[in-house]
Amino acid sequence: MAQDIAELRAAHRRDYDPYATSSIQEHLDELAERRREEPVSWSQRGNGCWVLTRYDDISSVLRRNNRGFVSFPNDPDGLNVQGARDALIPIEIDGERHRQFRRVLDPLFSPARVAPLEPLLREAATRLIDEFVEDGRCEFVEAFAMPFPGATFLAIMGWPAGDLHRLNRWVATMHHGVPGAGEEESNAARAQAGSQMRDYVVERIAERRADPRDDVTTHVLDAEIEGRRLTDDELFDLFLLMMLAGLDTVQSVLAQSFVLFGRQPELWSAMFADPQTFEPAIEELLRWTAPAIPTRTVTDDVVEVGGLELPRGERVHAPLAAANRDPEYYPDPDAVVFDRPAKPHLAFGMGTHRCLGVHLARLELRVAFDELHRRIPAFALAPGAAPAEHLGLSWGVEDVRIEFPPGSREPRS
Repeated sequence: MAQDIAELRAAHRRDYDPYATSSIQEHLDELAERRREEPVSWSQRGNGCWVLTRYDDISSVLRRNNRGFVSFPNDPDGLNVQGARDALIPIEIDGERHRQFRRVLDPLFSPARVAPLEPLLREAATRLIDEFVEDGRCEFVEAFAMPFPGATFLAIMGWPAGDLHRLNRWVATMHHGVPGAGEEESNAARAQAGSQMRDYVVERIAERRADPRDDVTTHVLDAEIEGRRLTDDELFDLFLLMMLAGLDTVQSVLAQSFVLFGRQPELWSAMFADPQTFEPAIEELLRWTAPAIPTRTVTDDVVEVGGLELPRGERVHAPLAAANRDPEYYPDPDAVVFDRPAKPHLAFGMGTHRCLGVHLARLELRVAFDELHRRIPAFALAPGAAPAEHLGLSWGVEDVRIEFPPGSREPRS
């Protein structure tokens, strides 16, 4: 079998850089070329992985968690760059233990639990917009896209609101490394950020044990998995994942969307032209942005993926944006079309590891876009603006400078 897999890898080799310095669209163009020429290809980078590009192949692998695939390690190079002591809870664990974690966590992020947060989200959005609306300009990521989901995360966790800036800084380092630096320097920065995050989380755990409240932190501290409460190491892994997902995904969707609207302002108007358009428009933006890039490992003796038979231990990498740009399912896939015929996108994944925070993310996006359009009905990218896109463990964009007619702060009661 070793010779067989060596031959298979050689026959389909096409190296892939998940941390490339290209733009997101350039990266998607490269994935589209792979889809046409080598839809399942072997990349030698890191510990090696098979790169998937088609919707059917990616969705098939994601549906087969616990049935031929497991989720550890969930990064394209097969390295533990996030600093977890073991498989990261719950995204890199499977089977009955994963099911127990989801039985604890799913109710905390259910539609019923999330819906009452809307007034808090609208207040947070209003407060952030008030800080820049009179200026007629802002750097959108720093002013809104980053702090908005971060404020929500800290509120539901019961952590100090004043810690937002450093948490966002740590999460950015974990996802993207050091902009412009080499792999070694970026991984060293990730290790340092992980250590600082561990110290921070341990402090929050101690605080909440001494002062329980009705927040996510307390509910998780009280939960039992496999007949016992979680250790501090397990709690850190879980809260680390919640930080990485909760502070980055919505930020990425908002920032990428505002670059799009700055370049195609007619879409910003069209999104609100008809109330029936609004929520389908958000789904289309999720399809179009899709920042996550899961990776799975084969556990059966042999599995079939895209017409290839892969043996135990092989790893497959599944950029969700590649699935969401497959022309077999989405004609003219690089265009944003708000009245596109409905087809389930994979922005939140699929199967047992579908995003825990899907309902919260949709609510955050609905409130954010609604409040931003109410206060800033028209805007443009600032002259000379050059948004800086990045790949990595979650795709996104920084330095989104916009200009708009100045508005007024909201009156306070």
